[in-house]
Parts: sequence; structure tokens; C-alpha cells
Amino acid sequence: MKRVKLQVLGLCRWSYPSQVGAFNNKGQSLEALRAELYNARRLEGRLFFMEHLVLPSIRAQSDVDFKLVLMIGDELPDPWRSKLLRLIKDIPQVKPVFLPEGQNHMEACRNLMISERDQSADVVAEFRLDDDDAVASDFVARLRDLFGALRPIYKEHKRVAVDFCRGFLMRCENSGEINYEPVEARLWTPALALYVPPSHKRSLINYPHMRTWRAMPVLSHNKKPMFVRGAHEGNDSEIKRRNVETFRFNLENLPDVMQEDFGVDLQGFETAWRALHANS
Repeated sequence: MKRVKLQVLGLCRWSYPSQVGAFNNKGQSLEALRAELYNARRLEGRLFFMEHLVLPSIRAQSDVDFKLVLMIGDELPDPWRSKLLRLIKDIPQVKPVFLPEGQNHMEACRNLMISERDQSADVVAEFRLDDDDAVASDFVARLRDLFGALRPIYKEHKRVAVDFCRGFLMRCENSGEINYEPVEARLWTPALALYVPPSHKRSLINYPHMRTWRAMPVLSHNKKPMFVRGAHEGNDSEIKRRNVETFRFNLENLPDVMQEDFGVDLQGFETAWRALHANS
């Protein structure tokens, strides 16, 4: 059987001011949206999660053959722009892209992902991370390994998805308190990946994640925790309890699991979070 060339391509949107009316920003001007997204307190929180959660899990990937596109507004001001670039300078897999602001959000994401595809690849495995999520260190490797089993389904349908549905919910309160919960959640965005041809006219952003199963076959995989999802006051989308179950896990083992499987120093995370909110 011919060896498949598989590109693993991710998207992380970082406080990009899209067209007025996207998300929960109805009725605002672009200037008002920029003022909200580029608020200093908000950006400090976003940088915190990038530094202590998202990027450690990216650095820890056992398979380094992947690309994560960081979608950023071209008017992101300093010092935030410089701080963000410093955080990613040692991670060659992370590519910052500064886009003109005010674009249609879905079209901007789609065009960006399509432009970053390797057209010489046979298949592209697309995933996305919010800027407060993490994936297990074997995430990229598992995407590559699992395609062997999914190849006959992909061949028939020309697209297929895998949903790593077991992980941890991390609720970070402004009081400095953090609560952890082991969760099984169907079709959440972290650790959900779509396999498509590089010539595909859509990207994963065009498939609403909760309805992925209506557009393609989906493999649900709950063998081990594969994601961490952050929950805090800055989430643009509400973390809902719908379609979420818990699984049995001894939280005393969480620091070891976070370090070994996600590259995250949980004690350091907690200390830094308390410091960030010490004067709140």
C-alpha cells in the first residue's frame, strides 16, 4: 500500500477583531470591538493561558512534524504583540499570521487554512485550539497513526473526523481558585480533527463542530485524556454542561498527568494564576 503523506495543520485564533456582528459582538463598531479585545486586562489573561497551557502542550508534542497557524489582528498593539512573539519564538511549528482586521471571520479562517495547506500532501488533518486549550503530547502522533485505520472510510467519503472526547475541564476563577473536572464531551473543539484532501474547498471552520457527524463519519476515541479546556470569564463561548459526562479519575494524580502527558507544570500554573489575580 502506498505511503500516505499526511500534513497536520492547526489553527489558533488569538483575539482577532473580525467583522462587526460575529460571535457575541452584535451592534459594535470595529473600533469598539478592538477596544474590547485589546483591553490590557483581557490580553494579560490571554497571554497567561498561552504561556502556561497552550504552548507547553505544543512544545511537548512527540511528533514535531506539524504546523499551528496563529491568527492575529494586524493592529494588535505593543507590548502585547512583542510579548506574544517572544512566547512563540522557540517553537518553529507555530506560525504567526497578522491579518487585516474587520474581515468576515469564517472566510478569513477558511482562506488562511487553505493557504497553509501543503498541496503536495495526500491528506490534511486539520485541528483548532482556542487560546486557552491544550492537547496531549501524543496528539499529532495519534492523528498520524489513526489515519491508517480510517483510510478505508476516508477513501469512500473523501473526509472523516476523529473526536478525542476525554479530557479535563479547568475552571479558573478570578478569586485565584482553580477547579478541575475530568470530562467526556462529544465534539468539543479541542482534540477534534478533520481529515480532508488539500484541494478541499472548505476548512474545519466551515463545519460547526457539534454537527460534524452530519457532514462526515466521526470516530469517537476515549481511550485516554487528550485535551484540557480552560473555562474563565474571558471565554467567548459559554462552557455548557450539555453533552458532558465525567469519568472516574483520581485528581491527586493530575499534576503528574499534566506534566507527563501535556507538558504543563500544574503547580506553576496555579501559582501564576493566583499572582495574576492577587489584586483583583
